[in-house]
Amino acid sequence: MNMRPLNTLILLIAFAAAAPAQLRQIAMIEIPGQPGFDAAVFVDKYLVIAHSSANTLDIFDPIKRRVVAQVKDLSDPRGLAVDAANARLYVANAGNSTIAVISSKSWRVEDTIKLPVAADSLLLVPARKTLYAANRNQETISVVKLSDPAEISSVPLEGAPQAMVFDPAQNLVFASLQGHAEIVVLDSSNAIARRFTLNASQPAGLAFDPQAQKLYVAVRSAVLVLDPEDGREIARVPCANGTDNLWFDQTTHRLFAISDDGYVNVIRSQDGKYASEDELRTEVRGHALAFDPARNFVYVPGGREGHSKLVILRRTAGPDRSGIQEADKPGNQVMGEQVAQRK
Repeated sequence: MNMRPLNTLILLIAFAAAAPAQLRQIAMIEIPGQPGFDAAVFVDKYLVIAHSSANTLDIFDPIKRRVVAQVKDLSDPRGLAVDAANARLYVANAGNSTIAVISSKSWRVEDTIKLPVAADSLLLVPARKTLYAANRNQETISVVKLSDPAEISSVPLEGAPQAMVFDPAQNLVFASLQGHAEIVVLDSSNAIARRFTLNASQPAGLAFDPQAQKLYVAVRSAVLVLDPEDGREIARVPCANGTDNLWFDQTTHRLFAISDDGYVNVIRSQDGKYASEDELRTEVRGHALAFDPARNFVYVPGGREGHSKLVILRRTAGPDRSGIQEADKPGNQVMGEQVAQRK
């Protein structure tokens, strides 16, 4: 009897058992209200979640592991933007076309900015003293100059904006346009300076690495790595279908991607190569995500069996996997790790 296949299988099982997992669920916590979340950010030591279905902002204490405060009577809260320097949080109320200005010290609404159209996502650029509010249905971005009173203008895009990021080196704002498979670029005067056409469909989430000068774009079943100067595709990392939200962490040089049915993917860059370290399906459905590098925790709010939950994942160090190869070439998988190398 030829024992070689059996011995090979035993070795593979032993290696898999010895290799530590990249993501592991450590808690699932009940959140008040019906499920339906849009965005999550960190404000000081708190995790703040836009609970759109409950019309609240939920303030979660990671140490106590519970919701310690709520901002109520919002109207379909969605996008969030943090102004740490002024202890403020901006919340896009899609239900009544306003932006709520909330104190991150008292968790009270200090002001309200009326928009011409409802906003789905927000981007604060302190260097410009400007808040950008994207509207998918009207295919515009509202430009809010944070003066007293606020000055508001609109940029028509001819496409539905999904997410926005800022490149401080070029002083440019990038927005993903889902219907046209494009990235649109706004210059310092908020005019459209460039358009990048993608070889992909349904661009959604964006993230930016200012140190490496790379733009990440979530598309239908992958994450693209682009050169922000000319839009050239540098790499493509396969992800779960429906991946639409990204979170880049500068301290760990990791990109976290999530799909609308709760698949979380951890992507790393090394020597111009981009690798999916691990992909885990959480026990909730939802596309909001936040990463805490101090604890190596990933937070995913979502729904499970009609209840609102907050899943907490721990990211652990994996085995050394040097010599990784390109993912888009046949047979190039190294123990489950898919990699896209610089083209």
